[in-house]
Amino acid sequence: MNFTLLLFLAVVLTGLIWLVDLLALRRRRAAGQHESLVVDYARSFFPVLLIVFLIRAFLFEPFKIPSGSMIPTLRVGDFVLVNKYSLGLRLPLIHTQLTQGGPVRAGDVMVFRYPKDPREDYIKRVIGLPGDTIEVKGNDLYINGKLIPQKYVGPFTYHTHEGYAIPTQEYQQELGGHPFHIIEFDTPEAQMDFGPYKVPPHCYFMMGDDRDNSNDSRFWGCVPEQNIVGKAMFVWFSWDANDWSIRWNQIGRSLD
Repeated sequence: MNFTLLLFLAVVLTGLIWLVDLLALRRRRAAGQHESLVVDYARSFFPVLLIVFLIRAFLFEPFKIPSGSMIPTLRVGDFVLVNKYSLGLRLPLIHTQLTQGGPVRAGDVMVFRYPKDPREDYIKRVIGLPGDTIEVKGNDLYINGKLIPQKYVGPFTYHTHEGYAIPTQEYQQELGGHPFHIIEFDTPEAQMDFGPYKVPPHCYFMMGDDRDNSNDSRFWGCVPEQNIVGKAMFVWFSWDANDWSIRWNQIGRSLD
């Protein structure tokens, strides 16, 4: 059971108790009967739970980064705020679209339900739009036959969960007006070829910024439009579990 479902059930339960109190129990109290503690709590928590549910369901939702697949942009322990309304409003839980929003753009960082297990949320960068042809040759990315340039930034030290430091290389790319950084392992073992693959209609090709350590569309295919949760906006908190410290330099980082 995910948090949205639990929150929805809490709203329904407290709302029903509040409604029963409004229609029946309040008259008994007027006749001298004491108010139940359960009714008091339900009446107090119902409006708060309802507001939180509506905000999470239709406007914004926090998301914790669970893996290093988006390094160097996002680190494990980053908390990002996801914009859910810019791409169109959807009914919570059943995900039926209510309104038409703006288009998904190449380069956007998106949270989506993993196609092979929709109970899991993933976060990756949009690389290919519907109709695009994607091909990867070693560390080179081609979209519609055009090589996407990458500018060398410098060495980057990759820190694993186990505390190992692995040297990699950092590059800058740009898609859809989004400049962003990626890391790559400059070893033949880490490089892979993929495609060419044409993205089907109403589907998006996703890749992690940690190009050689990302479980993404190269392995399980594209993300259907209905699986999109929302666009990641910025990092609102960052916690480094390895040394129990706050990453102040990550907080406030824009992903737009």
